Amino acid sequence: MSQEGPLVEPLGSSDDPIDVCARFLDLPFLLFLDSASSHSHSGEAQQLERFSFLSADPVSLIRSKGRNTEVRHGAGAWSTAPDDALSVARALLPHPPPSPVPGVPPFQGGVAGYIGYDWGAVLERLPSARYDDLAVPDVLLGLYDWVIAWDHRESTAWLISTGLPEQGGGRHNRARERMSQVRKRLASRVGTLAGGQRGSENVTRDWSSAAPSGSSVSGPPNSRAAEPLVR
Repeated sequence: MSQEGPLVEPLGSSDDPIDVCARFLDLPFLLFLDSASSHSHSGEAQQLERFSFLSADPVSLIRSKGRNTEVRHGAGAWSTAPDDALSVARALLPHPPPSPVPGVPPFQGGVAGYIGYDWGAVLERLPSARYDDLAVPDVLLGLYDWVIAWDHRESTAWLISTGLPEQGGGRHNRARERMSQVRKRLASRVGTLAGGQRGSENVTRDWSSAAPSGSSVSGPPNSRAAEPLVR
């Protein structure tokens, strides 16, 4: 039997996703998955382009370089994990999973991040790269407990809060607390695109903190990785 679903608050038409994103630039590991197409397609496989998602400040992080996997909870230290990155991420999700809320965009909290091309060497017997030109994790995933989700076709948005990683009654209380924190930022007009330089500096700090010890990082990876977690 699945657990009770997340708390959901309709936001109406809301502001433009990019403008809303600017209000969260100071939070760590900001995740912004924005619809890149204004065209309408038929078929279920094409429907995700109608949605945009924003989250930040994940409750846990998983990173992997080669066969070495580490996990960090909250503001704690990185610790070695015995399994591969995807197995560790799966273990952080609630079992059984919460019931999804119908009528709301499909990503309602959970694991998001990137899996780089080089992680394929963990799954197959491939020679290691001669040079580590990126010096960033092959995998970097976050467990996100709240999401702002837009449905561009319906011109509306929702604030979703799961209460993760708490269990039982504590989950509901945490979900309300996090929802309140996000709502305060939405009500403020602090943070604009003019602050892009400060946001760019935050991106570098986040990637540096996520890179394994001894690495040198100047920013997110190039196109060899999927959508990165940025700040």
